[in-house]
Amino acid sequence: MMFERTRKQLTIFFGSILGVVIILITAFFYLILQETLQHNENQKLEDLKNKMSQQWEHRIEEQIKGKRPMEHEGKNVEWIFLLSDELIVWVSPDGKTQISPSRYTEMSNQLLIWAQQNEKKSEHGERFYVEVGGERQTFLVSSQILNDAGGEYWMAIDISANAALLNTIRLILLISTFVLLSLAIWLAYFFAGKAMVPIKKSYYRQVEFTTNASHELRTPLSVIHSSVELLEECKDTLPEFEQHVLDSLQDEVKRMIRLVESLLTLARSDSKSLQMKLDNVDLVQVSHQMYQAIQPLALKKGVHLQLDLPENDHGVNFIVGNVDQIKQLLYILLDNAIKYTSPGGQVTISYRASHRGRTTLQIADTGIGIPKDELARIFERFYRVDKARSRELGGAGLGLSIAADILNNHRAYIHVTSEEGKGSIFEIEFHA
Repeated sequence: MMFERTRKQLTIFFGSILGVVIILITAFFYLILQETLQHNENQKLEDLKNKMSQQWEHRIEEQIKGKRPMEHEGKNVEWIFLLSDELIVWVSPDGKTQISPSRYTEMSNQLLIWAQQNEKKSEHGERFYVEVGGERQTFLVSSQILNDAGGEYWMAIDISANAALLNTIRLILLISTFVLLSLAIWLAYFFAGKAMVPIKKSYYRQVEFTTNASHELRTPLSVIHSSVELLEECKDTLPEFEQHVLDSLQDEVKRMIRLVESLLTLARSDSKSLQMKLDNVDLVQVSHQMYQAIQPLALKKGVHLQLDLPENDHGVNFIVGNVDQIKQLLYILLDNAIKYTSPGGQVTISYRASHRGRTTLQIADTGIGIPKDELARIFERFYRVDKARSRELGGAGLGLSIAADILNNHRAYIHVTSEEGKGSIFEIEFHA
């Protein structure tokens, strides 16, 4: 589960990078293509403008040379200089309108309407769309003024092929981008899996080492603990300094035993070697048992331990889980609450049904609280908010890590709220 989650995170990270690169390259290619086509269209419009100007200048030269009588300046224009996809409507200085022959009837009519209404168009060209026989034709239109009082003309060029090409390429790029993104995600997932192989090997070696070391340490620690207990029987016969040493030794041995047991529990959980038997667990009964078991510790510390029984029991206090792990979870949370609550403080156990019908268990204390910037890390292994005080109280920073594993095994959710100097609330929501 942990490795799969890490693999997914790596996949998202690398896939996002590849995806951004693919999208940027695709967008850059499309923009370059679009800019190139638009440049060609504008150039074609400029060429048409130049051809019309040259035609008019040619007519003026012929008139000057006497080859064309002045009275014929309004005669029809020879449109042979136009290509098949170009059309012009020209309004001469005397108001006569001439239309170039063209197969684009609808566009010619539109140019004529603009000419009659003297509706100007941009010199750099404007796009105009015409529906003909269910097909859409795209034109680049403009209006220009001829030099030497040559009047004004409206022109259009057919750019439907360019528009269709751009649409086709856009569709191809979209499909290609989707395919490449899918391939990038698959490759990211594949290579993330490859990258996880040495990490998995190292991790399982560490788990194996921790398990073996914990097993090996249990025996000598048990022998030392037994020896210390034997010495306790004749403690009164020892000098005061030796008694102090013996007390310290006993505390350290107990702390080492707890640490080894915690490491062994975590190692078994990591290696999935723990066989968890699931039963219907009555949280009321388990809470009452743990309340009685940990009450002496609370009394010794001078902390008031309170168990709030539910007013109504309609089966919401039963969950499916492992009773031993639930007991261990409660012990860890209660032990922490008592440990970090000053004498005279209070620790409360309560449970209820959440708004979703699930069982919610709450352990609240009036202890020292947890800083807000530390809350996100309290379930990390070996992490302690106040390292000096935790060591003084015998903590190794593994209790809440074990609690987090137990919660994960039961698919339970925990929410922690805390305020420094006022206490903490650990609220657990179980699946019924």
